[in-house]
Amino acid sequence: MTLASTPVSAGSYANERFVGLRLAGELHGASFRDCVFEECDLRELRLHACDLVDSDLLGCDLALLDVLSSRFGGVTLETCHVVGVMWSRAATSTARPLEVDFKDSVLNFSTFTGLDLRKRRFEGCTVHEALFEGCDLRDASFRHSDLTSTQFRGCDLRGADLRNARRYAIVAQENRVEGLRASRAEATGLLAGLGIELE
Repeated sequence: MTLASTPVSAGSYANERFVGLRLAGELHGASFRDCVFEECDLRELRLHACDLVDSDLLGCDLALLDVLSSRFGGVTLETCHVVGVMWSRAATSTARPLEVDFKDSVLNFSTFTGLDLRKRRFEGCTVHEALFEGCDLRDASFRHSDLTSTQFRGCDLRGADLRNARRYAIVAQENRVEGLRASRAEATGLLAGLGIELE
């Protein structure tokens, strides 16, 4: 893997490593395969019609990143700041769903609407006031994540893993929750909307 210079629109990059970059403005039509971004500042970057495949972002700031028509396949974000991203703006299809996994990252105020997120990982993350609406979250993992004030509306959570997740409130009547796995201590978060008072 080679250390690369600043990427440009319509550029094609493979097996390259980007370290400490500050990218601003718009990056359009660029392609990244088997690349690594480390400690990069991508705040408010307009990442339009780009392809990221089998790539890792480590310790990057992606706050308010605009992912319009960009495709993500086999991408991992680890220890990243991913606040206020509207992931439903990414390019997705039945054959090519959004393939992004999150580990030990901050996803506050992010929105996931109408997305196929089966088997995706949101592990060890801080996910405050985010929205999952109409998403397929079957077998997704939220293990060890803090889900304070995050909303799940009309989602399929069958087989999802919330063991050791904290501060979640999932309205069972609004979502499919059969087979959902949860730790006993936090399972009261599944009683939201039922009018039950526990003492």
